Amino acid sequence: MARVILVAGKGGVGKTTVASATGLACARHGHRTIILSFDLAHSLADSFDLGAELFHTKQGSPIRIAENLEILEIDLQVELERHWNDIYSYFARLLTGGGLDEVVAEEVAVMPGMEDLVALLRLNEIIRASSYDVVVLDAPPTGESLRFVTIYSTLDWYARKRLNTDRKLFQFLRPLTKVVPIPGLDIPDDVYFVALQQLFEGLDGVEALLRNSEVTTVRLVTTPDKMVMRETQRAFAYFSLYGMTCDTVVVNRLLPDNEAYFSEWSRLQAEHSRDIEMQFAPVPTTRIPLMHDEVVGLERLQALTEILYGTKDPATVFAKPSACEFETLPGGNYLMSVHLPFVPKEQIELSRRREDLVLRVGNFKRNILLPRTIAPLATGKTEMSGDVLKIYFSPRGVGELGARQ
Repeated sequence: MARVILVAGKGGVGKTTVASATGLACARHGHRTIILSFDLAHSLADSFDLGAELFHTKQGSPIRIAENLEILEIDLQVELERHWNDIYSYFARLLTGGGLDEVVAEEVAVMPGMEDLVALLRLNEIIRASSYDVVVLDAPPTGESLRFVTIYSTLDWYARKRLNTDRKLFQFLRPLTKVVPIPGLDIPDDVYFVALQQLFEGLDGVEALLRNSEVTTVRLVTTPDKMVMRETQRAFAYFSLYGMTCDTVVVNRLLPDNEAYFSEWSRLQAEHSRDIEMQFAPVPTTRIPLMHDEVVGLERLQALTEILYGTKDPATVFAKPSACEFETLPGGNYLMSVHLPFVPKEQIELSRRREDLVLRVGNFKRNILLPRTIAPLATGKTEMSGDVLKIYFSPRGVGELGARQ
């Protein structure tokens, strides 16, 4: 199975450049590599200094950059036609029926989250094809990256709980509305639900792939500035919440310490860099100085790969996983441990819906589908031990979350 490296960070910190250099370094180590960008800013081609005319002639298809290296910027419209045509057409029809101009309706029908689903589908398709050894994901800014890794759990809930029910309901209503039309009600054809089912099948296995620390790791790019550091800490916590492993933190654009005008900035950056190393340990930290000119094109990217990785293979997993772990305890009890760095206990909310445990931190939540052996048990006490949230399950008693089950 291909190795997946997701490069993420706040907008403007240089993650596309780091993703480009990582892909180039993997290719130079002999790995068949593709860099897949689902950032709507589409700056991956600019990083390799490709002419716009050349790139636009290859919409939706990989472009060969060097030996063992291809890049692909996802074109949403092309992918909608490939995967979403029936669903997209239904929403456009609904909006047109509501009075919107046809062209406007087609634009509005591209709902938030579609680009994330398209990226997941394309990633799963690439992995299944086994054409590459390494897939480097150039992710959009942090918030959108987190939506990318969480949207599957929402879809999975709908597929398990509602899809078949909704399909049967509309099968029942469809002939009735032909006899007694209801103004403003547009019943989707069954092909709509078939398309949804095919969509879910196309995503099958992608969540396990993202949470498999031997396959997928996150490389967070930051700069040594206090506000950016805080967002990087939150991103680290949220990726951990979803069971993904961060194996490197890249501190970008460090100022030299011998420039008098920037001496105070340099001092603050050095201080923040030390804080980053301590706070994210044992995850390794890589420092990148502010380069003399723009890192654009193969020659400049090659210079960056030497700073980033030296002689190390960039496809290596550089840190141990920090995902959910289950432990069997005496008396039929179980313990689930979730690594949540930088998260105070008062910011954590837990609720339970049968086999679904909902874990919320701030504005982000994760639906954890409990194993079959644990799902029938009551949720007992919870506690924080360092950076680890511990949740106990017991066959006896109701426990703290029992009233919500």
